[in-house]
Amino acid sequence: MKKIRIDPRISVLMGVYYRREDTALLRRSVESILSQSLNDFEFLICDDGSIDPAKLLLEDYARRDRRIRLIRPGDKLDLASKLNACLRQAGGVYIARMDDDDYSHPERFKKELDVLEKKPEVAFVGCNVRLCVDGKSAGERVLPAEPGIRDFYFVQPYIHPSLMFRREVLEAVGGYSEDPRQRLCEDYDLLLRLCARGFRGENIQETLLDYSIPASAKGNRNMIHRWNETVTRYARFRELGVFPGALAYVIKPLAVGLIPERILKRMKESHGGSGQAERKGAGLPDKEATK
Repeated sequence: MKKIRIDPRISVLMGVYYRREDTALLRRSVESILSQSLNDFEFLICDDGSIDPAKLLLEDYARRDRRIRLIRPGDKLDLASKLNACLRQAGGVYIARMDDDDYSHPERFKKELDVLEKKPEVAFVGCNVRLCVDGKSAGERVLPAEPGIRDFYFVQPYIHPSLMFRREVLEAVGGYSEDPRQRLCEDYDLLLRLCARGFRGENIQETLLDYSIPASAKGNRNMIHRWNETVTRYARFRELGVFPGALAYVIKPLAVGLIPERILKRMKESHGGSGQAERKGAGLPDKEATK
């Protein structure tokens, strides 16, 4: 008798480009998904470009847990193309994100799914996060409960790996942009395109994700990536019709890139220190270019 596949409610998408010999963060991240209180999901991991310790670890997990599916096209090195590769194979009604160095609290999926099932007007949902630098707590980020367009001006009002989407809204905008001009700001671009189509998101006012950030005040972006964000901001803000009010915020990524690291760090500390600044909604350092 032919076995009939029953698709899960949630498809979890993770793009992996893991270059550390120490796989502790990757192991912690994967385990946090497998330990969710809600079990009705599949875990799609697109792993291209990782070194052997990470590759072998993921293969071991895939052998031991039927919910994991490894996707290795062989030519997907940027995050957007990895996530689109997963999305094309996803069977879930809802699409959840996860990064390979973060930690999802056990109730994250259950609480996010509750919002989407009880509020049909909400297209995607995230949560507040605990910030971590080298595995150590660095404060919290409390996000707007119901972000509007103005909340995107200074910094993105959602944390990408905390999000869960209705599948149809991602398909409505064609998934993630793989245009090189959106590299390292593919999440910002996606969310602004969703907003332009009238889709609305929320943030659960609970800390349900531990979010890893670089120790550097500037993060890991170079000026090319900052230029990409400037181009993305210009295109999306123009599409949303928020000029001239948002025009000054278009050049924000370039302006930050020109400030010396020591001065930028001092500016953040003058706002009450890393943890307090983040609780007040200050910008986050950027994660790795390939995340």
